[in-house]
Amino acid sequence: MHCTYTAPSRKSKPKKRQSNAKIEESTSDTQARLRYLETLLEQVTERLEAAERRNEVQDKAQLRGPKPTATVTLSTMPTSEDGNADDDDDSPKSISLPPLQQVLPVVQIFLQKFNAVLPLFHADTLLHLVHDFYHRGPQKRRDPVAWGAINIVLALAHRQGLAGSSNTKYYAECFSRAQSVLSAVTLGNIELLNIQVLVGMVMLSQSSQDLQPSLILLAMTMRLAHKLGLHNRASSAHLDPVLARQRTRVFWLAYILDKDLSMRSKQPSIQLDDDIDLDLPSPKFAATERQVGGDDDDDDADGVGAGIITTADGAAKMNYFVARIQLAVVEGGVYDYLYSTRSQKRSPKERSRALESVASALERWKASNPPEFSAAAALRGVSPDTLRFLCVLHSTSLLCTTAISQAHAWNAQWVASLRRHGREGTVPLLPPHWEVIVDEARDLMVLLSALRLTDRWNFWKMGCTYMTAMILLTANSMHRPRHEKISFDSQLVASGLQTIDTMVEEMESEALRSFRGTCAELNQEVQRRSRGEATMKANHRDFFLYFSDAQSGI
Repeated sequence: MHCTYTAPSRKSKPKKRQSNAKIEESTSDTQARLRYLETLLEQVTERLEAAERRNEVQDKAQLRGPKPTATVTLSTMPTSEDGNADDDDDSPKSISLPPLQQVLPVVQIFLQKFNAVLPLFHADTLLHLVHDFYHRGPQKRRDPVAWGAINIVLALAHRQGLAGSSNTKYYAECFSRAQSVLSAVTLGNIELLNIQVLVGMVMLSQSSQDLQPSLILLAMTMRLAHKLGLHNRASSAHLDPVLARQRTRVFWLAYILDKDLSMRSKQPSIQLDDDIDLDLPSPKFAATERQVGGDDDDDDADGVGAGIITTADGAAKMNYFVARIQLAVVEGGVYDYLYSTRSQKRSPKERSRALESVASALERWKASNPPEFSAAAALRGVSPDTLRFLCVLHSTSLLCTTAISQAHAWNAQWVASLRRHGREGTVPLLPPHWEVIVDEARDLMVLLSALRLTDRWNFWKMGCTYMTAMILLTANSMHRPRHEKISFDSQLVASGLQTIDTMVEEMESEALRSFRGTCAELNQEVQRRSRGEATMKANHRDFFLYFSDAQSGI
């Protein structure tokens, strides 16, 4: 589980000089980017604190009522001479895009296949922004935030493979362009669009083994979201219902990222659940059917209609967006139970109650999802686009399960017990409901087989759980060498080892290399025991035939 977080100050020892230079260059770039993000976060924090002090003084002096929160101006810190946030990339000459006839189809596909499931933008608002940007002409395109938003949309679309095959180079270019205006996004006038750009950046940053850039970006995102009051219904009460609804949805997307990154990095989340004054979106469906990617302005305020996925035949549907929010709540509970400072101070009885509470919440969440979208059934029943979302969902679910049970590839004590079991025949530490956990691991590995896990984006989003699933199947076969699915599980693990080999070769990660060695060692023990079982069966068969022949000769 800890595999998704690696401190940037340490790197594995490469075998080749060329690889060494490549790693040093990559590490240097990462450290420079981290320094930039940390500096930017400090500036955002200073500006927000200064703005809060100024607002307090104004409120006391003028005794005014609540002020609108749709826009926040962070103009209390010095800027460059032209009055803009210092960022040379904000100049009109650098703000360019491909022709509209190339961009618009990608934006429309993004709205239909990604945004309809994770509603980052309001469809009509985004389309209006794109058309307005192009119609202004080259000399008037001076809004770096709008430019950044369009690049985020293009990057997400290409990263998800929505515009044909996944175009890693073009995705990286779009993401880089969006990052080039990060200071304008965070230090200028803050509106909902700024938060949407930042949420998109965090989504894209998760494709890295190092979570630190994502954590810093998320910190800025949540601070600015709080300043806009996205977590508070009172801040949207005076706004147009469409805008108010979109503000709520953007907040919940940020919440999903916050709780997910918190659990994976073992660091506290930024958003406190007790400080949210919003209802969870309803999992129910609107009374009328809507085309995927269509507008949902007539839906009620809690977001019915947003985030719905269906099976390929349309017979079953599920609110994926709501499921992700509810799972994020569980992830927050997992962090609180396992990693929080408060958890370390609890008595054994209190820890037992906390464990029961979070485990029960996870089981209720699993039971609430339609069976047609389970990991076991999804591969047969949903489209490839929907499958990608479900892979993330079930990968996160198994990550929670194995964290609660303390049976994952990054628990040194548990893995050591498996190695002792293989070498010395000692009893392994198997958690309660072992067979259920193994079944979930097997179903997930089959589901993930439909994805190209050697793609870094897929691997670092789901690779931790994938590797844990490999260990679970291997441990089960080692402990129960006669189980009926041992041959199938061996094939899954062998395929997984090939995937890990590819990623080790590409990234030269010491963590991956170490995992590969451990899994291969355990898998060799499985093969040894399987051969022993086969020999025993053959000897038993020979003895039976000999005994039968002897009896016949009497």
